[in-house]
Amino acid sequence: MSKLRLGLVSGLLLFGAMLALQASAAETVITGVAAQQRGESAAKENAAARVLIGASTPKRDANGTNEGGAKDLSPSANRYRAYAPSCLHYPLPAPPSSSSTPVYSRRVVLAAKDINFNDRFYEETVTVRLWRIPCSSSGQFYDAVTLIAIDRDAANEGNAVRYPLFPGLRLTQGSSSRKLVRVADETNTVVSHSYADEPLVNSTTYVLENFATNSSSTAFFDFNNAFTVTLFNFFQGDNGQDIAVPTYNPTSATYPTAFQNIPVTGYLTGNWFDPAHSGEGMLIQVFDLVGTTDKLFTFAWFTYGVDRLPFWLFGSARITAGARGPIVADTIYNSNGGFAGDFGNAAATRWGTVTFEFPNCYSMKFSYNGSAAAVGGPSGSGTRDTWRRREIELNGLTCE
Repeated sequence: MSKLRLGLVSGLLLFGAMLALQASAAETVITGVAAQQRGESAAKENAAARVLIGASTPKRDANGTNEGGAKDLSPSANRYRAYAPSCLHYPLPAPPSSSSTPVYSRRVVLAAKDINFNDRFYEETVTVRLWRIPCSSSGQFYDAVTLIAIDRDAANEGNAVRYPLFPGLRLTQGSSSRKLVRVADETNTVVSHSYADEPLVNSTTYVLENFATNSSSTAFFDFNNAFTVTLFNFFQGDNGQDIAVPTYNPTSATYPTAFQNIPVTGYLTGNWFDPAHSGEGMLIQVFDLVGTTDKLFTFAWFTYGVDRLPFWLFGSARITAGARGPIVADTIYNSNGGFAGDFGNAAATRWGTVTFEFPNCYSMKFSYNGSAAAVGGPSGSGTRDTWRRREIELNGLTCE
């Protein structure tokens, strides 16, 4: 009887072990030589990227001071940049919730690690999405920035014990096939890059950038044109997982902000004028208000009175961050002043209002309504839409 029970128990244990093996077989586990080879493949990818990063910028600034830190008196723009600095800010956004905005996505199998088993790799399936954000407005240019998000499933989000690893990324565009592409998790950088096998504990958004080099291992990509991004998990036999992105071709339905006025920011600071009428212009400045997210929009209009002598108008308006206008600025003029401070307090008198809109970074539309007739100053109302700003850069920063 005891022998029968023992045999029965042994059979049950063997059957259970077989079930356990079948259950574990449902999960892909890479160990031994295969794991070692996979790690080596990822390391080679990272080494190639580091060569590009190392070739792109000097390790120190030869023009820096000897005061313990570099001081660049004239910053220069990154000529390899993929978008204007005014287009995007940190932190990067999540994928759009609007169903009208084109999003290009697929489920992708990534390598994964478990902190309890350092000698092996697992798999985790994530969702990869690519989309664009318009940089220019009012249909002036077809210019956008391209983002890529790697999203873990809700059940896995934030799991820091077992997590997927950042994939290798290559990009194909025109004659450039599967070249290295820079992927950064913050904006307006030169050497920031996310390397293969970095932990992906949380869903994250990245921006596609160019390496600042002419190396043949990469290319100067125009992300407004069609391209294919390929993601690699570096497992044996991995041929990459492709996502095709078509040419950026905005419509008012798919990218409505591409046809609106641009947000009013400090990038609009500068001298504005009508190219057809020299001698008159405006100085526009936009400041951050400390302790708030609001901004202060100010302008000085250098114009003329009825006697054809110079006459200045000044105005300002407090605006919320991201405001696209119209911006209505209360406007004043000063009188009873003197030259070089040889006077008491000048008298400020309300003139009226000037209302501003900016279809793009280099054109302005404004309407005005006011009077300084009491002192022989300008009076009247009207609209102007031919004023322009010179296409200049401020300390290497460009708008659009």
